[in-house]
Amino acid sequence: MAILSSAVDILEPETVSTWLTKTCTGSHLFKITGYSFNKGIGLGKCITSDVFTVGGYNWTIRYYPDGRSRQNQEPDYLAFDLNLRSNTQARVKITLTMLNQAGGTPLMYNSGAVTLEPYGSSNFSYFIKRKEFETSHYLKNDSFTIRGTVTVMKSKNHPFTVQPSNLHQQLTGLLESGDGTDVSFKIMGATFNAHCCVLAARSPVFRAQFFGPMKGLMNESIEIKDMEPSIFKSMLHFIYSDSVPELEEVNDDKDVSIVLAQHLLVAADRYGLDRLKQICEMKLYEFIDANNFGTTLTLAEQHNCSELKAACMEFIKPPEMLAAVVRTEGFEHMIKTCPGILEELRSKTHGIHI
Repeated sequence: MAILSSAVDILEPETVSTWLTKTCTGSHLFKITGYSFNKGIGLGKCITSDVFTVGGYNWTIRYYPDGRSRQNQEPDYLAFDLNLRSNTQARVKITLTMLNQAGGTPLMYNSGAVTLEPYGSSNFSYFIKRKEFETSHYLKNDSFTIRGTVTVMKSKNHPFTVQPSNLHQQLTGLLESGDGTDVSFKIMGATFNAHCCVLAARSPVFRAQFFGPMKGLMNESIEIKDMEPSIFKSMLHFIYSDSVPELEEVNDDKDVSIVLAQHLLVAADRYGLDRLKQICEMKLYEFIDANNFGTTLTLAEQHNCSELKAACMEFIKPPEMLAAVVRTEGFEHMIKTCPGILEELRSKTHGIHI
């Protein structure tokens, strides 16, 4: 009896599955001014950025002016890393970018995918030789900027997405549209409309004007003296947006930035806008030189800018810098305007005749 056998191929339908990796990416700019002052703080000591949030985790950028440890790099290297400041580990990709202030190619380092432990050191750091850095376009006016970019892998699916805050955009839009304004300012023929509540929330001076004992005597139109319309407009934009684009963006015209920072500092001090005042101080510090030293120190003295004043005193310590400064018109004007500062200058320059 014959046994018949046959093979029949049965094709099963092809199946497909997908693992969807969701990611969230964010960046933070960390600007370091006073590079020369921070050099020499010690091996392993770091300067830390403000905390920023990406993907639900908190992060900081750390800068080691004299290197992280003798095991890895000697003190003739600058070191940077990115630190996880949350309670759970994170799977991430990191990019650290040193910005080129001459507009050229930035210096960029990528980590690839790494797992970071809570409150630990970054598994990814980068180093740059001090000699190469100090002669590069990354350092300008004794300052530099590094961008930390973090891409976080989201391990859990979440049905909700929270949009980033755009409160500053909404408030600025309200100012630009003029909707609901209830106070106006007249400055040299120009008129600016604004909202009392917004101004009062941001400035203690405006709060006292609008809601203090004199509120009943206040007219709907307020005349502002001793201020240019363009300066008031920039200050008003800061009140609504918490930013000054003209100062924060890279400006090729150094003199324009200096003049704007000088006038805005005076306005910020006048209206109690401490953050704006600090932004202006930082900008004036970045651009300090022999020609504007006198004006800068005069402003620092008249408007109680202790950190800017200290930076001016440090700037003038070298004898050759002092010699260049005393020959400028700004220095002569400073002596006439703030005569009491002359003795302080002499004490800071070790009795050198001025």
